[in-house]
Amino acid sequence: MAAHTHALPNLSQFAPRNGVIDTSCESQPIRPNDGLQPSTKSKRRRRLSTTEDQPAKDRIFFFVDSNSSSREKRAYVMRHHVQEKRRQRKHLHPHNSDDRRNNRPLRYLPWKQKTNEKDDLDGIDAVRGTESETVSPGNALIQTRLSIPRPAFNASNTPLLTSPVSSLDTSRQDPFHSLPMGCSKDDLELIDCWTNKLTYWSGQNKYIKDQIFRSAMVHPLPFQAVVLGYCSRWKAHIYNLKDSRQVRTHIGQATRNIEMIRKGSMDIDGDNLAMALTGLSLQEERFGSQQKAREYADQAVQILRSQGGTRKGVQVFLHYVLYVAISPCPTVDKVGQRWLLTFLRAAEEMMRKHTSAAYLSSVPLRREAFQMDGLLFPLLSSGPRPSQVPQTSRLYVVRDTPSQEICRTAALIYITTALWDFQDSPSKTSRFLNYINTVVKQHQLDRHPACETLVWLLLEEGYESDMRDPERAWSTGELLKTHKQLRPDLQFQFNEILLSLLMLTTPVRGIDAFEEELNAAAPEIVEQL
Repeated sequence: MAAHTHALPNLSQFAPRNGVIDTSCESQPIRPNDGLQPSTKSKRRRRLSTTEDQPAKDRIFFFVDSNSSSREKRAYVMRHHVQEKRRQRKHLHPHNSDDRRNNRPLRYLPWKQKTNEKDDLDGIDAVRGTESETVSPGNALIQTRLSIPRPAFNASNTPLLTSPVSSLDTSRQDPFHSLPMGCSKDDLELIDCWTNKLTYWSGQNKYIKDQIFRSAMVHPLPFQAVVLGYCSRWKAHIYNLKDSRQVRTHIGQATRNIEMIRKGSMDIDGDNLAMALTGLSLQEERFGSQQKAREYADQAVQILRSQGGTRKGVQVFLHYVLYVAISPCPTVDKVGQRWLLTFLRAAEEMMRKHTSAAYLSSVPLRREAFQMDGLLFPLLSSGPRPSQVPQTSRLYVVRDTPSQEICRTAALIYITTALWDFQDSPSKTSRFLNYINTVVKQHQLDRHPACETLVWLLLEEGYESDMRDPERAWSTGELLKTHKQLRPDLQFQFNEILLSLLMLTTPVRGIDAFEEELNAAAPEIVEQL
């Protein structure tokens, strides 16, 4: 070896004990240009000897084990030498990486989508076994088997994926097997549509969708009827199709399982059955037959009313579906008229009590809770409410459903009913108003008004148990059903009267004027009948 004039520090005290690379005093410094090569490889030696002209401060030393063979020493030194050169070139030429990447030949990327039809179909068949597994009996009472159809494949129209996604990634979307049933790739697309895309004009209302999704996850039947079934119906609807393969798969299997439950050949608890029936009612209401929707809803109501304890999420879902449903009857009978007027008179009486100095001193929040500068006014007022849904996402908006206006009316009725129940207890009134303001802030409804989420939160009754009353939601739904039968101008007038009374102000058009117009509509009702 060529001797070097630089003095090296003694590194024996820092020497590793693993024996792989020895830096003790017995080791010797070796440069990449040390003459360890045989004399026959003169070209390599001349190429490496270019470092001899470098100044001493630029030379790099590598410590090797003196007991190693010459080949091992050369391999070790050259490996570190090449790494050091690459590191230097990277710092000296940082902008040339893109040019080199464009000029070098393309490497094989295993995550790129295959453009060969046979390979693509074979990949689908390879995953078929894991995606069509049934649910274990311990997790569900209804076992579901779904097969993956072969999609139409066109190699020329298949774009290259921009992210490392392979055919195995369909199973990675549910890595902990949290879904209650085996799902194909098409099913996962429907699930993504539910969780991330479907929206109202007021926004996605993510909280509602997440709560429904959690309640449906308990059992395969409600999951298939509510999430997969609804999204498949929606997908067929936007393509102007009355039926599709996904609709036949999910809706057909859900209805068959429900029929088997009725015959007694399949067992399921009442909550999950009511959840599935409510999901089918929502689909029929928006994409099918309103008569079927009412039949499914009546069956769900019968189940939940007959049994004692029910899961809160299932009951809230049923109330919400009943609230947003369109009334089949466009007229109000005499009984309904009297009920609407009685409700307004009771709200007016409560307003007089709440405006007293004694009551406002015990519940200071009552004076300002519903004023124009409060959190609740943008939600409960008549608008206008421009949609905040981006133009690119309006494909996923639920059409022909005035859910926001219906839920505004439901919120007005529910809040008025609750305040009537708490009028003899200033403490309950104060806690109820604090609860509403808290959830509005928590879900940012003051910044992004969504009456649908407000009604859902009211139905959840997240306050103390001494303030909860399950009948409040049922009575609100019955009065709302009567309200839907009014003419649009009378609906608007009813809502404005309730909002004025909540604001502790006298309505512009009072209850007497509303009663006159309501009675004037009676001859029109007789003619229609």
